[in-house]
Amino acid sequence: MAKLDKSQYTKEQRKAYKLRRKFEKEQSRDLKRTGGDLQPSISNILCVRFGNKYSISYVEKLRNMIDRHTTVPYKLYCLTDDPTPIKGVSLIVRPNEGYAKGWWHKVHMFDADLPVSGRILYMDLDVVICDNIDKLLNLQGNVFMGIRDFNRKFHRDWKYLNSSVMSWIHGSQAYIYTKFKQNPQVAMRLHGDQDWTWKCAKPIIRFWPEHWIQSYKWEIRNRNELQVINGVRQFVEQKDNVEIPLECCIAVFHGDPNPGIVQDKFVVENWV
Repeated sequence: MAKLDKSQYTKEQRKAYKLRRKFEKEQSRDLKRTGGDLQPSISNILCVRFGNKYSISYVEKLRNMIDRHTTVPYKLYCLTDDPTPIKGVSLIVRPNEGYAKGWWHKVHMFDADLPVSGRILYMDLDVVICDNIDKLLNLQGNVFMGIRDFNRKFHRDWKYLNSSVMSWIHGSQAYIYTKFKQNPQVAMRLHGDQDWTWKCAKPIIRFWPEHWIQSYKWEIRNRNELQVINGVRQFVEQKDNVEIPLECCIAVFHGDPNPGIVQDKFVVENWV
């Protein structure tokens, strides 16, 4: 996996570096306000799996990637409607109530009644972890973190949420779930869970430094190389030397292609 040297940063990459430094300063101020390091002995990581879009193997791959790419003790939870045991994963089983479909099940992870305490790091099941994620787990203060939506690649001032990787203190954002539960049909007029989360929590959401979490098809690869093959958008040329930005630890696969069909070396090495 080739990584860019900092001296080779483009103008956009230097901007991202400055955003990371700004984030670190904000975290330092949060630490001073809280009066010390409040990190728990074990970090909570959560994924969501409802229906049959993602098999159990997706949860197992996520668990394996976390094992390889963190030094922080953690507990992995899976919020799901499937009671089938998964080694190394604590299931939070809930019935599929029918009114929520697809990504809308993610709203349930804000329910204050989940048997979790402290900070939660949430990750979609189709992300690829490609480097150490300790920095995503070592957050200070009561901050709610999310991704600045990947349309940032094409619109300089784009400020919307992508919900593929988020972090919050459990219970602090329970209103996202309670307001949804009051009238889900109204909420689901929006495009998806991330639009609802953004609508509810826009004033307090902070964005991860952009180089930490990147879009595979728009930022790591060139979307102009995508082609439709057998009805699926994918890259014809698979590469052994895809350049991963220096500080990137997660590649997000939003839409096609799915990491399961990608043969780029860094994906194959990690998606196991």
